[in-house]
Amino acid sequence: MDKPLEREKKEQVLQFASTLGSPPFGSAVRFEIVDLDLKFTGKVYGTYGVIKGAETFLACIAEKSPGDMEDAGYLFEQVILFATAMGLDTCWMGVSFSRSLFSDKIPLAPDEMIPVVSPMGYRAGRPSIMDVVFHVSAGAKNRKPRSDLFFHRTWDAPLEKKDAGSLDVPLEMVRLAPSAVNKQPWRLILDEEGVHFFLQRTKGFQRMFAVDLQRIDMGIAMCHFELAAGEEGARGRWKTGDSSFPAAAEGMEYIASWEFEYGR
Repeated sequence: MDKPLEREKKEQVLQFASTLGSPPFGSAVRFEIVDLDLKFTGKVYGTYGVIKGAETFLACIAEKSPGDMEDAGYLFEQVILFATAMGLDTCWMGVSFSRSLFSDKIPLAPDEMIPVVSPMGYRAGRPSIMDVVFHVSAGAKNRKPRSDLFFHRTWDAPLEKKDAGSLDVPLEMVRLAPSAVNKQPWRLILDEEGVHFFLQRTKGFQRMFAVDLQRIDMGIAMCHFELAAGEEGARGRWKTGDSSFPAAAEGMEYIASWEFEYGR
C-alpha cells in the first residue's frame, strides 16, 4: 500500500457496515478495522508474505451458527464493494493470514471466529511478483460458461438467455463473482418459484482449510445476485431451509432460494 488510510474513510466503511440488515440466515456478523504496526519493515506479519505495506485491515467476525459462513460472505462482499466504490483497494483473505494475530487485537466471544479479512487502502503503483503469481494461480480472468452454472427447471437443461428475462444481468454478476481459487462452486436453477442456489463442492477442498471457503463463496454469489436483481427491478426474498424442488443433483448441497415476490 502506498499511503495510510485516512481515519474518515475508515469511519465511512464501518458506518456503511453498521447499516446492513440481517443476512439471509440471520447470523450475527460484525466488522472491525485493525491497524497493524509494521515496525518500519513494510512486512505484514501473519500474512505469510502475501501482503506487504498494508497497515489497515477489515476483519469479519461471525458467531458460529447454521449459515454463518454464507452470511459472512454475503455481508463482507457488500462492505468490500462499498470500499471499492470509494476508490480503496482490497483483497479477500480466507486462508493466508494468521487468525491469532487478529484475534489478539479483536476481543472475541467464545462462539465467535474470524473467517475472512482484507487489507484496505491504496495499492502500490507497480504489482509485485507475488501479486502476479496470485492473480495467475487464482485464474482471476477465467470464468466458467453460463451453461455450466445455470439451469432451467431441471439439471439437464442449461438456462437459455431468453428464459432468464430480467435475471440475465444478476446471473452474469454471479458468474463474475470472486471465489476461492476461482472454483465458482455455485450452481443455480431457475423455475416458476424462483432461483435456487446449490453448492457443488470441489473434492478435498473443505479439508484443506480452517474455514469452509466454499460456503463463504456461496454468500458472495447470493450478494451479487440480490444487488443486481434490485438494480434490474426484480423483486424477491431469501428462503432458507429444506428445498422441496428441485432436488439436489449428485454431489450438490442445497443452500437457499430467492423466491419471486409476485410470481413470474
